[in-house]
Formats: sequence, C-alpha cells, structure tokens
Amino acid sequence: MRATVFTLAILHSAAVLAVNARCGDVITIAGSELAPFHGTAIDRLALFACADNTCRPIPFQIDERDAVGRWVLDRGPEPNLDDPPGVLDANDALLFMAADAGKRANPIDLPGGTPAAEITVHDPFASTTRWVYLVTFADVAPRAEASYVHYDPATDRVRGRHVTLGFVDGMPGYLAVDDGPNLLDRLKVRASATFLFGLIHLSRSEADLRTSFMGWHAGPIRVVRGQRQWIRLGWGIHSPTFGSYTYFYPDAAQLPVSLRLNFPPTYFFGNIIVRAVLDFRDLRGWELIVPGMPDPIPIDGVMTPLKAALQQLPETWFALRGPEITLVQTLSVSPSLAATRRRLFYREDMTVEIPESIAGELPGIGYQLDRWEHVGSGVHELASDSYAVPSDLDVEAFMQARAVPLQVTIRGIRR
Repeated sequence: MRATVFTLAILHSAAVLAVNARCGDVITIAGSELAPFHGTAIDRLALFACADNTCRPIPFQIDERDAVGRWVLDRGPEPNLDDPPGVLDANDALLFMAADAGKRANPIDLPGGTPAAEITVHDPFASTTRWVYLVTFADVAPRAEASYVHYDPATDRVRGRHVTLGFVDGMPGYLAVDDGPNLLDRLKVRASATFLFGLIHLSRSEADLRTSFMGWHAGPIRVVRGQRQWIRLGWGIHSPTFGSYTYFYPDAAQLPVSLRLNFPPTYFFGNIIVRAVLDFRDLRGWELIVPGMPDPIPIDGVMTPLKAALQQLPETWFALRGPEITLVQTLSVSPSLAATRRRLFYREDMTVEIPESIAGELPGIGYQLDRWEHVGSGVHELASDSYAVPSDLDVEAFMQARAVPLQVTIRGIRR
C-alpha cells in the first residue's frame, strides 16, 4: 500500500511539473486548417472551453494577413487591411492559450450553430489531452472579457502577465517585472569586420540602426508590432530597407530577424563577428543558469574565471533567475547559418562602453556568431525567443517541454 501511495505521489508530482512547464503556451492554428469557416465574419466566431456540462467563452484572436501575406496592422501610422477585412481567410491565424482548454464536451452542450469544430490539444510531454470548441453565431458572438496582453502606444510598451517590455528608438530598451523598475539598459547589437584584406576595420552598433514604426495589432493573446529598419553603413549609404515584426505574448516575446545577402559576406569582408547582448542595469542577487553548468552562478558584480569561461560554451539558451521570476532566452538560426560558430557572451563590468544609457553591464549576456566563411548569399534567419516563467520552475524541464510541441488536431462536429 505504501509503495502504491508513493508511486501515485511521484506520478502526481511529475504531472504538476509537466503542466507548469507548459505555462504560457500559445496555440496557433493556420486559417488554412479551418476551411469550413472561411468567409465567416470574425465577430461571429467564438471559442469555448467546457467543464461539468457548462461551456464558457475563452480569450482568443484571429490575426489577419493581407493579399501579399503581411500581417494586418490596423493601428498606427501605416495601417494595412485585409481584403475583405474582418473575415477569416486561409492565410489568417487563430490563437488561444493552451491552459484555457477544458474537458471534452457533448455537442448538444455547445452554444451557437454551424459550422462548429472540436480542437484537441494533446501534450506528449505531460500525457494530457484537453479540448476547445470553435463555433459560429448568427449574430455577434460572445467574448471573454479577459485580455492577457496590453499595448500602450504612447510609451511603446507591451505588458504581459508579469513582465513589461518596451522599445526605445526601435530597439528593446525597457524591461520591468510587474510594477518594478526598468532592469534593461539596452539590447546591444555589435558587428565588426575587416575590409580590403584587413587594412580597414569596420564596426557598427545598434546606434547605426535606423527604424520607422509602421503600426501594431493588439488582441487578448498577442500584440504584433511592425517596423521598417536599415543600417547606416557610412559614406552616405545605408543597407537595403527591410520590414520586421515583433510578437508579444502573455509570458513570451519573439524577435525574428531575416537578412538577405546579395553575395557571400566574405567576398569583401573578413573576421566577421556579430554579437547580440542584453545589457542589464543591475541584477545583483539574481542567478545565471546555463545548461553547460551544474549549478546556478550568482550575479554579484565580480567577473570570475568561471564566468569568463562561459564564453566558450556553444549553448542555445540561458536563464536569469530572480526573486520573483525567471527570464529564459533562446537563440535559433536557420540552416543557412549552420556553418557559423555560436558562443555565449557574458560580462559583468562597470566600465562604460559607448553607446550606453547606464554605465556598465550587470550583467551583459547574449550570443556571439563568428566563422562566416561558409555562409552564402540569400536569405538567412535568426530567432530570439524570450520567456518569463515562475522563479521556482525547473528551467531544464521547461526547455525539455519546448522540444516536445503540443499536438493539435481539428475535426468538424455535427449539431
């Protein structure tokens, strides 16, 4: 009997851990998978979760793309619209929180009419299955009042459940936990190379980045922020202009970057080094967690040999654990950049490195890419994903869950 109780306790603890590791997961379903609903006005659609023969609307949103595939940004200086607007199309996307899903329902308990669909969310990591229901109403559909994200265009900041992230001149420059102070000085993006067989050394920073804000779209699940950007290269010239989107979720942010090179970078440049570093103002009292180290490393303002050795690690993620929250940062690159060498960058240094708003880095942490010799022309992509998770969550388990995606299936139901 004791063995049985002990086994059940272990299984329960494992299930709780697995569920916690899914905190903040957002389900995204392409509009192409919702063919029966194509042409339906979005305000006539509702998403329901059920339990104990009762169904309630849950927060969701449908993000639209226009005719050329750009996300519809319906607010801001350069809004664009779908054709027709406010109607579900094949290139749109449905989003909702995985945690809001409920139990399986009997179709007769569902409100609304047809078409209707049952969406199954299975978690292979936790061995759990939950359901939500997309239904159509003859008139305006009911909506959940809750919203998990909020955007303030006056300050260019978006607030999730626990973290507020903001932009300064088009670059991340504000990060606060709940109502606390700004922890972030800036995101430093530094690139250096040699030109003319090493005779000329070139370097550029985020100060050379120019941006033009296009607009935003905000819903209860995420905020999409769009801008144009280009790099001032010097000598009166700048790089080609390209658009970029940043995605903010209740507990996460995604900053994808797409680069188009018309020729291999080493045709003209050598010794190329690209570095992206989060420069924090003062995280003393926090801890650094990296998969290559067995124990957390205290952040105390002292640069030790152990901390210096972090720059030899080819890791793809790190975490900063504070008293209230853990910030997890990942970096992925497209196969076209597989030939580059990726290393962590870490520094605790109070000296000034121009440009700075606050002197020093406590800490400065991010990634460095070098060895660009085998990178060719074409489009190359990098993606930086950030997560805010509870401070007591096992970060290793959280990252293991990232490697096991939720499985989503959709089937039409008869009423």
